Amino acid sequence: MKKLIIISVAFGLISFTSTVFSQNSLKIGHVDINEIMTSLPERDSAQVRLDKETKEIESTYEEMQVIYNKLLDDYQKGQSSFSDLVKKAKESEILDKQKRMQEFEQNASKTLQQRNLELVQPIYNKIIKAIDRVATDNGFTYILDLSKGSVVFMSKDSQNINQMVLKLLK
Repeated sequence: MKKLIIISVAFGLISFTSTVFSQNSLKIGHVDINEIMTSLPERDSAQVRLDKETKEIESTYEEMQVIYNKLLDDYQKGQSSFSDLVKKAKESEILDKQKRMQEFEQNASKTLQQRNLELVQPIYNKIIKAIDRVATDNGFTYILDLSKGSVVFMSKDSQNINQMVLKLLK
């Protein structure tokens, strides 16, 4: 019986020791994907393309705004002289133009968000592959992304791998 207890205690101690050592073998690193993203020339060219498309949309919207303002101004200036039929037609035209501008603005916002995603997603995927490679090549167990803001504590033992990732990407 005594031997059984000693064997059980010894086995428990071995299990505890192996658990402690396996926990100590964790290798944690961290990156800031946003910082890496802004360091890449592909991001700059994607931003230039997005800015160009944004300016084009803004220009079209401004033209629509000028036409709308002219319609509204003409209506306000001539309102007292218009017949009921003309007044109703002009009001309908103004409301229609206002509705089309709102739709354009909503569609433009969605389009620009989608376009940004289309331009940035391949760059993001490239960064993730590089992080995966650096983590695998250097034996990291976990890599935390600091740009997500969800890391509440970071040990001094955590390694910043931004430079390794950037080196791999360039």
